[in-house]
Amino acid sequence: MGEHRIAGLLNFIVVAAVGAVAYTDWVIVADVSLAYLYVLPIALCALVNPLPFTIALGVVCTFLGDIFGPPAVSLYWRVVHNVVYLASFLVVGFLVTLIARQRDRMAEEVRRQRDEYERDLELAAQVQHRVLPRPLSLPGIDIAAEMKTARLLGGDYYDFFPVSDDVVDVVIADVSGKGAAAALLMPSLAVALRLRARELEGPAQVIADLDGVLKQMTNSATFVTMFYARLNRASRILQYANAGHNPPVLMRAGSCEALLLEEAGGPILGILNGAQYSDASITLGTGDILTLFTDGVTEQENALGDEFAVDRLKDVICHDGTGSAAEVVARVSEAVSAFAGETVQADDLTLVVLKVL
Repeated sequence: MGEHRIAGLLNFIVVAAVGAVAYTDWVIVADVSLAYLYVLPIALCALVNPLPFTIALGVVCTFLGDIFGPPAVSLYWRVVHNVVYLASFLVVGFLVTLIARQRDRMAEEVRRQRDEYERDLELAAQVQHRVLPRPLSLPGIDIAAEMKTARLLGGDYYDFFPVSDDVVDVVIADVSGKGAAAALLMPSLAVALRLRARELEGPAQVIADLDGVLKQMTNSATFVTMFYARLNRASRILQYANAGHNPPVLMRAGSCEALLLEEAGGPILGILNGAQYSDASITLGTGDILTLFTDGVTEQENALGDEFAVDRLKDVICHDGTGSAAEVVARVSEAVSAFAGETVQADDLTLVVLKVL
């Protein structure tokens, strides 16, 4: 639609320019031919129209130059002038048409490559979502999650999986940056975690091991924040470690008392050599809700530049905490979207909600 509008505008300029030159040649300048000025509208015409149309315009401009220009001293020179002008117009039109065709071929090649790139991104996005875990149903706990990427590909990651009959691990992470570069790390994180989680004793060891893997795969410009938790369903003890990630919100049942799990952990993954990580633990009760999130939730802005913030997140969980984990995830996602309004989503939004039954 935009290309047609531009072509129409250029054709209007061509007609106006031809009329202006003809009028000037006829009325204003009486002794000197201005037919050479028709070269500009002919060149513009060749940019957006087929060659036959440009040839026809060249003939018309030659005729206008002959009619409105000063009279020739003889028929011979009149013919010579017209032939020279027509030949010049045709050469310019032909050369500009070649340039326009080359431009169109390049534009078509760019569109083809863009379409291929978009198809590749769509396939990569499908793979990325397949890496994410499917809903998990275990006695005593209810887990749900959602990830809304700011682009087709995202740099957030979450997972939950049982490591034994009574133990389930829950993790959320945020890779620096957005788009394809950040998304490429996500499958590697998933594979490394699932391969090593069952062999290591706790979240701190898992994070430390992943820190070493990350340093081997990337440079220091790429880093990852992560929160890793391990829940024993029998004892209801939650063991966790935080590597520079947003502290999850733990909402106690029967009240709106909210705790931020930020006591233990260590630095961001992938930056410091010899980084040390430590575990903390807390006992969960029936009805408690643990909400893990990335900064795409709390840092989402509205039209006024205000952020959604942790306090609004707590309010939503408090108000809708009686529902299932999936319902809590849906309510938070809807609240963030309603708060943002027309403001574009600036970062990936990821939520994991664990509810003790």
